[in-house]
Amino acid sequence: MKISSTFKRFTSAAAAAALFVMSFPAMNNGGTAQAASAVSIDTATTYQTIKGFGGINLPEWAGSDMTSSQVKKAFGNGDDELGLTILRTYVSDNRNDWSKAVPTAKAATALGATIFASPWNPPTDMRDNSTGKRKLAKSSYGAYAKHLNDYIKYMDSEGVTLYSVSVQNEPDYADEWTAWSPSELTDFIANYGKTVTEGTNTMLMSPESFQYRKDIYNSILQNSKAFENVGIFGTHFYGTQRSQMDFPALENCGKDIWMTEVYVPNSTANSADVWPDALDVSENIHNGLVVGNMNAYVWWYIRRSYGPMKENGQISKRGYCMAQYSKWVRPGAVRIGATEQPNSNVLVSAYKNTDGTIAVVAINKNKSNVNQEFQMGSGETLTYVDSYTTSASGNLKKNELSASGTSFSATLPSESVTTFVLSGEGGGQDPSKVLDDDGYFFHDTFDSSTNSWTGRASETVETASGKGMDDTGALSVSGRTATWHGAAKSLSPRTFAAGSEFSFAAKVKYDSGPAEQGFQLSLQYSDGTDTKYAQIAAGKAVKGEWMQLANTNYTIPAGATDLKLYVETDE
Repeated sequence: MKISSTFKRFTSAAAAAALFVMSFPAMNNGGTAQAASAVSIDTATTYQTIKGFGGINLPEWAGSDMTSSQVKKAFGNGDDELGLTILRTYVSDNRNDWSKAVPTAKAATALGATIFASPWNPPTDMRDNSTGKRKLAKSSYGAYAKHLNDYIKYMDSEGVTLYSVSVQNEPDYADEWTAWSPSELTDFIANYGKTVTEGTNTMLMSPESFQYRKDIYNSILQNSKAFENVGIFGTHFYGTQRSQMDFPALENCGKDIWMTEVYVPNSTANSADVWPDALDVSENIHNGLVVGNMNAYVWWYIRRSYGPMKENGQISKRGYCMAQYSKWVRPGAVRIGATEQPNSNVLVSAYKNTDGTIAVVAINKNKSNVNQEFQMGSGETLTYVDSYTTSASGNLKKNELSASGTSFSATLPSESVTTFVLSGEGGGQDPSKVLDDDGYFFHDTFDSSTNSWTGRASETVETASGKGMDDTGALSVSGRTATWHGAAKSLSPRTFAAGSEFSFAAKVKYDSGPAEQGFQLSLQYSDGTDTKYAQIAAGKAVKGEWMQLANTNYTIPAGATDLKLYVETDE
């Protein structure tokens, strides 16, 4: 049985003059490595169940909605996608604006996301402004409960089932929205909470304190009727220190606690890519999940100049730091035991997914590398260990590690966050071995991303929308100064095993240069001692026309490791 693998729609710049000497400088990624005590991972010790990670979409304030491609990038979990699974929407006090929340909510629902909603204000005719602060008139409690119920049912009629709706966004901050005292909130929940969710499958969420202030939650906990009517607790983390995140009374009440809004470290315009500031996002998530036992973590705006997605729709450094959790700690995962601080400025947490894989997230805040050992304290045998690292120099950079029975070792780069995905005997599924619907291990069309293709030297590799065959996507390579410069992609040795036969194909085109140009589809690999190069396929391309490079029966050389597929030109 032949195993197929293909990539296509690759566009190259003009051929360059020949250069036969290849030089690869030594890499230094952070100075002297520190040794650390081992992390013990214990699957027998379990904590909270993770419901997901997400953010709010607020076209009512932002002035524009997320595009369909941005929704896919946010809630998809493919290459260069965030893997978010929770969307927060806005309950406008003007019901004529409710329709603005529908398009993205429907699209996110189709991608499997959980939707919940938060109100800022009651309608104007329900307010009492006599106190100097915006308040809900006590005589309007029933009308306000019906207002929230109407929103739930409206969204349901539009094909969006809300998981929960909260009573109030930040009632304890309330500078520009409605203020409530803890006693007022408890009174409303106890006497009108059931009205909010009546006739629906939606749960009532508690008010969302702006800083996890405990007075609101203690008031609800001490009122049995109010506690019964609340299905889920929500809070925000603005200025909330690690020491303030632990709240045993709430954590042990039997109901979920969701962190439903924050941005860290600031909301400065165009700050989303500043490093290592973005690492604060990973640390804040860690503290919320490990110290606060939060079941969910939700950012403020999904698309914002300081958010996980920038205004141009591209993922930011802050977004990649969030994706270190959202892509591999999936809904239903259970947090398990792990040595939290094996070394100074190193934070570790671990989660077991429903498919049996274990995600271990390690944050290294040091300015030097840390050599870290991980051990399965409960004795499981590891089969595969994949790591994904975001640092100053890369985003979700993948590496395959070797496991030694029940342990593995890894270098945590300076100022970085790494997610290790572990699978053992019968646990999980190696994603590199999954064929798509067309029977390919990978089939890169470059419609929305580079699909992990990079340059071999200093050339630029980027997507070229509409430049491929039939106006589809292509990959453009520019700035080449040598024949061996071109696009390259690392191949998993688990799938592309040495000595096994595969089918490879790529379509190439160039737009300037001689009338004809020779192209090669090549393989770079290591034989254990030296770096080797092999030709997979070759052909002559005519300027301006697509040409296919293909070899349907190529055997990976025996003993080959560190495989890299690439396209180059001849002289």
